[in-house]
Amino acid sequence: MNPVWKFYLARLALVAAVAVPLMFFINALLALAAGILVSMVLGYVLLKKQREAMINHIDDAVKRRRQEKQQLRADLAGDDA
Repeated sequence: MNPVWKFYLARLALVAAVAVPLMFFINALLALAAGILVSMVLGYVLLKKQREAMINHIDDAVKRRRQEKQQLRADLAGDDA
């Protein structure tokens, strides 16, 4: 599975894990807001590995696209790179 999807699904699960129990005690909108805020703090600590995997995945894609773009420009210019 794509690391970006893993990270966002884990973040969504963390929001739900915090917000759903709070909905029994307070307004749903307020519980959702509290869930998002608490999940930001918890996610920073608990989702470190997923966040790093996501960053590496995106970085690799950017590097690959940059190489492809340079190769395409070289091919269009007629250079043998």
